Amino acid sequence: MKNEDLLAAATRLGPAHLRVIDIPAALPLWRDVVGLAVLANDGGMTDLGVDGKSLIVLHAGATTALPPKSRGLFHVAVHVTTRKELARVAARLRASGVRHGAQDHLVSESLYLSDLSGNGIEICFDTPDRFASSAVTADGSVSLLARDGTAHSGLEPLDLDRLLLELDTAGGFEVPLAADAFIGHIHMRARSPETLMAFYLGVLGFKSHIQSRSFGLFDCGTDERRHMVAFNIWAGSELEEPPLGSAGLEHFTVVLPSWEDMAAVAQRLRHANVPARQTGRVLDVSDPEGNRLRMVAAVD
Repeated sequence: MKNEDLLAAATRLGPAHLRVIDIPAALPLWRDVVGLAVLANDGGMTDLGVDGKSLIVLHAGATTALPPKSRGLFHVAVHVTTRKELARVAARLRASGVRHGAQDHLVSESLYLSDLSGNGIEICFDTPDRFASSAVTADGSVSLLARDGTAHSGLEPLDLDRLLLELDTAGGFEVPLAADAFIGHIHMRARSPETLMAFYLGVLGFKSHIQSRSFGLFDCGTDERRHMVAFNIWAGSELEEPPLGSAGLEHFTVVLPSWEDMAAVAQRLRHANVPARQTGRVLDVSDPEGNRLRMVAAVD
């Protein structure tokens, strides 16, 4: 793909829409633990975000939780911009008793949890300044090298006790989440990641990042954010189709910086004979595995 066919570096992710079984039951985790404010609530749909900015939209109507090895949503990642903010979420998680995990990926530090409907959530703090280089070893694993010369797998456990030292006793850890939080990436389980990458790279115009079947991860992004849309095959032969009526991803949003960017994507979709529905500045399309995304042109 020519450079002019790549998505602009300013392309970003907008709200992620998730299906849940029961919105009132889901709210305590999303509001009181993650720290999102309720922006709008019409009963069947609840908009959650920070400082008036929508990040997560919950849709009622799921009849069963998303099984842990279903194709589709692995997690949606809410990114924070300071380590102290990550520590505040960690403190709320510890106080809540909600089951969670924590990993140090070298390029980021992350907290992992799921809502009551099985929708995976990552709270992520990017740490690119710690990263020096990466290499794929002979056995197909990925080795990361930190700037201080130490080697990392990218899957080390995150020391939560040390993270919580970021908090002072006066600061507290109460909600809400910081106003500059944003949706940084969406991560899904896939059956055929190579087919998906042909669509995301060759048609939509994302830029390749990691494409490794041996590591089990395929992702893409832009020059500004390399890890925006990711797929894994870690479930292997145990991967299953989500049951009818399950929770999971309704759709995710890609915000394009201009109307011209939208027109270019629409043209590439037409040339590739990919069905899409455009209504003004909104373009709805599904990828080859049925994951739905909504592309929105920002107001010029």
